[in-house]
Amino acid sequence: MNSLIKKIEQSPINTLHAVIILLAMLLAAQMQYIQHGWINPDSILYFESAKLIAVGQWKEALQVWNWPLYPILIATVHKITFLGIQASAQVLNVLFFGLTAFSFIQIIRLAGGKQLTMVAGALILFSSQYIVGDVLEMLMRDEGFWAFYLTSIVFFIRFYQGFKLKDALLWQVSAIIATLFRIEAITYLVLLPTLVLVCMNADLKTRIRYFLMSHSLNLFLALALILFLALHGDFSMKNLGRLQEVFTLNLYEELTRQLFSHAAIMSNDVLGKYLEEFAVQGLLLTFIYVMIVKAISTTGLINFIMAVFTVKNRSALIESKSFQVLTAIALISLMNMALIITKVFVLSSRYVVGLAFILMIFAAFQFATILMRSTGKSENSQRKQWLAVALIVFMTLSIVKNILPKAEGYNYMQDAAAWIKTYNKDNKPVFYDETRVRYYLNEPYSRNAEFNWPAIKSAIENGSIKNYDILMISHSKKRPEQEVLIAEQLPEYSEIKRFSQSKEKKSIVIYRKN
Repeated sequence: MNSLIKKIEQSPINTLHAVIILLAMLLAAQMQYIQHGWINPDSILYFESAKLIAVGQWKEALQVWNWPLYPILIATVHKITFLGIQASAQVLNVLFFGLTAFSFIQIIRLAGGKQLTMVAGALILFSSQYIVGDVLEMLMRDEGFWAFYLTSIVFFIRFYQGFKLKDALLWQVSAIIATLFRIEAITYLVLLPTLVLVCMNADLKTRIRYFLMSHSLNLFLALALILFLALHGDFSMKNLGRLQEVFTLNLYEELTRQLFSHAAIMSNDVLGKYLEEFAVQGLLLTFIYVMIVKAISTTGLINFIMAVFTVKNRSALIESKSFQVLTAIALISLMNMALIITKVFVLSSRYVVGLAFILMIFAAFQFATILMRSTGKSENSQRKQWLAVALIVFMTLSIVKNILPKAEGYNYMQDAAAWIKTYNKDNKPVFYDETRVRYYLNEPYSRNAEFNWPAIKSAIENGSIKNYDILMISHSKKRPEQEVLIAEQLPEYSEIKRFSQSKEKKSIVIYRKN
């Protein structure tokens, strides 16, 4: 252990950084390989939009997906390399994760981390069960957001440390690109420069000058947009895609409508007349609990604990200006989480990743400290060595778990599609309730091709489903009544094949008309 740590500390820092980037790209490629063509439901929208962009049908592409940077990039790689649309997305995925790893480690370096902290950060990143194990394998715009979100942090830290115009411009460009992947990045773009006004140790005039410098490109683009809207009366915010979600006059109403409507239900049906005035407060406390649990689960419990120790010992571990920037970003991330859960009553872990990255960076410094203190010969060092070995083993096993082949049944939809392609040689009409099955069968994209259960039930009731000789229906173990209803309402159909996930939580059942 001691010799390994010493060897890491003596490694050329730039070479070590390059090796970590290469390993990140190989990891991303492996995650794509073990999918065997599996895709996320959202990917279909990106792929179809990219196909239309590649043939010049921009209007139709925007109707499929109106925040088009990711499909544009897929189409560009497709045109340059002549790879298929899905393969082009896989190439982007590998490149994005390489940039993510570069920026993640670069932030550690800017915050004062040396070789050992870089390796600790790489272990933490690569062993992440959510970021790498769950999301990296999906061909989505999230990976592009990660890459440019972290890159924008790199340039903002550099700007905050040296106040150079070049860094100010690059921070804004990176943050704008991150926003073009995921709209919530706009909060970082707008709010992070406020740190210069609040925390910079300088007179007010200097703070205002650097604040405006950090917003220079944003101000120019905002003025250009206002001028464009003024000159083109037929053009409105509705033409700006998802920006209209941010720049709306009813922002407060949009954010709180669900909160107040659910609070009314809770007040009347749960709390009763003696506690009804506490409904909103009860929901907000629930939101806080959900945010804490999501932050811990997305970051990882061990990483979360190490991050807490880093914050506690921040003066000895992290460069002060970097810590101020990372803390501000963490607070903005928490604000994003609070706004999202308040508006839609859902908080996917994908919206927590921005905060998780910051906590993982903090964790790297405490992990490196544990590794360093394990190299001595004292009794305390011996205890630290056991802890260091346990952490390394745990993270190594997590990496192995991430890259191992998927369990049997993971590709059950593809298996169902391959089976029906062989079985239905006469091309009899088939009813699909899942767009991914259509994609795996190379069927033309249709915006109305995916049916939720109420739509399927309606098709059963009005008899339109009987126009199909073969039905491919998705079922869940949580909803056994759906299979019962099909058996009762469609006696002329018989089950001929079933494909299931591991543990049979979800299945695709194929029915044939007798």
